[in-house]
Amino acid sequence: MGRRDSEVVEHHLKMLSLISLRALCLAMLVALIVPIHADAQGSSVRFERLSLEEGLSESVVNAIMQDSKGFMWFGTRDELNKYDGYGFTVYRHDPDDSESLSSSFIMSICEDRDGMIWIGTYGDGLNRYDRAAGKFTRYRHDPDDPSSVGSDTVRVIFEDREGTLWFGTRAGGLDRYDPDTDSFIHYQHSPCDPNSLSANTVLAIYEGRSGRLWVGTEVGLDEFDRATGKFAHYRHDPIDAERLGSQTINALCEDRYGALWIGTNTGLSVLHRDRESFRRYQMNLCTTCMTPTTPTV
Repeated sequence: MGRRDSEVVEHHLKMLSLISLRALCLAMLVALIVPIHADAQGSSVRFERLSLEEGLSESVVNAIMQDSKGFMWFGTRDELNKYDGYGFTVYRHDPDDSESLSSSFIMSICEDRDGMIWIGTYGDGLNRYDRAAGKFTRYRHDPDDPSSVGSDTVRVIFEDREGTLWFGTRAGGLDRYDPDTDSFIHYQHSPCDPNSLSANTVLAIYEGRSGRLWVGTEVGLDEFDRATGKFAHYRHDPIDAERLGSQTINALCEDRYGALWIGTNTGLSVLHRDRESFRRYQMNLCTTCMTPTTPTV
């Protein structure tokens, strides 16, 4: 083969290599773009409705929980519902059966680590459901018994990482359940104690990854130190944009960065632990969107 022929062959080999490299890059690009495009095309959210026609006992749902077996539980203003993906099992109050639900008006649901289902009601106490026995145990407030549940209206139930059950009540404060004595320890507001609970109506309970127990009340947010039994208070101040956006705390959740999100009656507030101050997100009536009221952090 002459020198000219060798140069031609070498040129063609380089061109083939370049074409192959371009083809490989194009294939990789397509592989990246197609899933993104497909995901964008299929990103519309579809809802399945479960209503009275499907067997739900009542249309107003106050509480939702998925248990360790995969069943969905719905607390309504008229009975407790368990959904298995196909149909509903309804648990009703029976005035002639002391081992049935104490009330039809369900406010809260929680499963503990032993598989017991705890159900808070409006005005008729607390229930613990033993699935193996198919029976409910009732806990009612007794003003003559200091170890009874603090109120007959249980707004929220929460189990912390140690397996301790906490109950937020209406006008009865925060309760901790003692399984050894089957009784309740109360944490309540005292006007003489600045380190006590802010208010006796508790609407939200949450434990952060650091182990802090947060308690949302009708007059502010509390951070509870379980070692000392003292509460630190975070309050709303209408003239301070770096304070809570509202005094009524309805919901709590911590994100992956450790910021605590607080749902209030006037929007969202976010507590950044490194700043010890809040950022507010409130409804802008002109643009109908949530806008921050403090500078970006």
